[in-house]
Amino acid sequence: MKSIILPVLLFVFTMAITPGPNNMLLTASGARFGYKRTLKLIIGMMLGMLSQLLLCAVGLVFLFEKFPFLHTVLKVIGTVYILYLAVSITFFSLEKKEDASADKPLSLIHGIVLQYINPKAYIMSVTTVSVYTLKGALYIPSVFVIAVIYIIVTFSCISLWACFGSFLNSWMKDGKKQRIVRYFLGALTAASVVFILT
Repeated sequence: MKSIILPVLLFVFTMAITPGPNNMLLTASGARFGYKRTLKLIIGMMLGMLSQLLLCAVGLVFLFEKFPFLHTVLKVIGTVYILYLAVSITFFSLEKKEDASADKPLSLIHGIVLQYINPKAYIMSVTTVSVYTLKGALYIPSVFVIAVIYIIVTFSCISLWACFGSFLNSWMKDGKKQRIVRYFLGALTAASVVFILT
């Protein structure tokens, strides 16, 4: 069992810390709402990734092998949604509005659902289950170990991106800097579709 811990740690860390749809969205949410108000989205993403990992462990990987067109469908849906997010990020206002109810961060449910149209999340889950789980009687314990690593490492990594966004929020004092950050985050979010199309 110990033999899988370091490889899984390294793989999950590399996948979770690198730019992608989740991290760009969290940076934008952190910049707009701060870390505390982004926490529900972070927890939603964690639950989505964890549920996806467990579904892969019980057979979702075989569904993808039997119906490979599902990957193409996911890529198209994911790309369109991420480009929509990029446009939204580019044109949102970081200034607080009088009607606070009209300006809310994405919810826990949004975080969960996003994982099911995020091909990078599928790649992470399918690869982890197919490469790092152990066979026979050790299969279920190895899935449990991987799930614990997922929770700890992924939460830490994606929280860093939300914290980075919060830093950007506190750094910005004028409209010009806000626009620059919006355009930058929007462009990075749009660029993250490379992770889907490759």
